[in-house]
Amino acid sequence: MTLKQNNEFLWNSRIAGDTHVGLSRSSNEDSFIQIKQDWKDVIIAGVADGMGGHEFGEVASFLVMKYFISTWNENKEALASEDAAVHFMDEALQTANKHIYHVNKELNIRWCMGTTATIGVFYNKTLLIAHIGDSRCYAFRKGKLQLLTTDQNWCEEMVSSGKLTEEEANEHPLSNMLTNCVGALPTLSIEYSSHPVHPGDRIIFCSDGLSSMIPDSLIEEQVSESKHPADAVDNLIKHALIGGGSDNVTVVAAYF
Repeated sequence: MTLKQNNEFLWNSRIAGDTHVGLSRSSNEDSFIQIKQDWKDVIIAGVADGMGGHEFGEVASFLVMKYFISTWNENKEALASEDAAVHFMDEALQTANKHIYHVNKELNIRWCMGTTATIGVFYNKTLLIAHIGDSRCYAFRKGKLQLLTTDQNWCEEMVSSGKLTEEEANEHPLSNMLTNCVGALPTLSIEYSSHPVHPGDRIIFCSDGLSSMIPDSLIEEQVSESKHPADAVDNLIKHALIGGGSDNVTVVAAYF
């Protein structure tokens, strides 16, 4: 695979994103990022779902995206390897984490702000995902939807350890409590995963305002039927609202 072929693969991709406050919330604590710069031969896409008292969740998710953009603008090197991509993402996320943690500590905030972050860097036909919390990334390939991330919350921990069934965990009052988030601790634990990207793949990033409102089977159906990423984003948000809309909902779609 030549550099020109790799570049054309990214150049020919399409990307779209949007967010909705939902039907029950007064403010939107979600943020998303979608950067496609052909001259750097890379795409950045992802979502963050903030939490905290008053409007602090909105601030936390915004800060993650702010530091991603500022770190990206300061980065002078092409992200041509996994090491380079990890270094870039780690710098952005650890800086955001330190900022949010410092604000929580200095202001002695009763309901500390924090945020999930599920963000991907596409380079050389590869997707590198940095994952914190329970936002998600899916890949749709050859008619099938696959979840590429694992929810970092109490529900998933209880199910994976065999202590509760999925049904029992989902009904538990602690089911949505995160076991990892940006801003909770001085040093952030980031789960990285690398995935090949093929022509025809459709990659979806979303907050749990989508994944908690509709089943994966409906996400698969809508992504399959949507020929353009903007259509997929609109249709998925619409179905999340039909499904209850009890949370902010954010979706970013990249088509290759």
